[in-house]
Amino acid sequence: MSLAWAFFKRDALIALSYRVSLAAGLVGNLFLLTVFYFVGKLIGESASPALAPYGGNYLAFMLIGLALTDCVGVSLTTFASQIREGQLTGTLEATLMSPAPLPVILLYSSLWSYAFSAFRFLLYVVAGGVLYGVSWRGASPGAALAIFVVTVLCFAGAGILWASVVMLMKRGEGVLTTVGLIVILVSGVVFPRSLLPEWLQWAAEAVPLTHALDGMRLALLHGDGIGAVAGILVKLGAFAVVLLTLGFAAFGAAVSIAKRTGSLVEY
Repeated sequence: MSLAWAFFKRDALIALSYRVSLAAGLVGNLFLLTVFYFVGKLIGESASPALAPYGGNYLAFMLIGLALTDCVGVSLTTFASQIREGQLTGTLEATLMSPAPLPVILLYSSLWSYAFSAFRFLLYVVAGGVLYGVSWRGASPGAALAIFVVTVLCFAGAGILWASVVMLMKRGEGVLTTVGLIVILVSGVVFPRSLLPEWLQWAAEAVPLTHALDGMRLALLHGDGIGAVAGILVKLGAFAVVLLTLGFAAFGAAVSIAKRTGSLVEY
């Protein structure tokens, strides 16, 4: 635990040393929420039948989409960012040569990012209720927390897989941005999936975020408990096992290739 705390403390101190940037990011989150509040007023409570399964409130629908996508973004980028920073500062080789096992290094280096992501998730929920009147009465916090944790595990696997690509390619932000936009389109972050063509709705079933959003909205907007979202948790759990297995295998292979070719110190 002392090693985990050391990683967490290091990253927290670095982030908190840039107070203006940190505060600006949080204000930006609230500003984005305000934008969608007025979009929701334009749509109205019952203007779109597609919103009926979610209570007809676009802001509540969108707020959950924003909050969970923020968490997914952290999962996809935090590991690759640590690798890229290590490449640029020349500390990557020393880190990977340390006695700590590779999975431990990857996990501990992401602790602060996930903790701050969870804080931003709560910020969205609280701000939505306090500032814009989104009702969370009847929400099931236990089911929401379960969905959040399994979603983190799913996309942690995807993030580690992406970090293995960064290890070898050094750059690739354009690819990640393109994939991210496709995921946002098909998974129902901004609008209900029922508005998409049927073939895209089928394709969305292969995206973990689709099921995570469904589960989180059921838990927070319908009050469905863990039993009611058990099927979604099983799907997300299967995604997590597959993606984590692939992620660690790919990252281990990438490290071996980088050591063999001497590219760990290249950037």
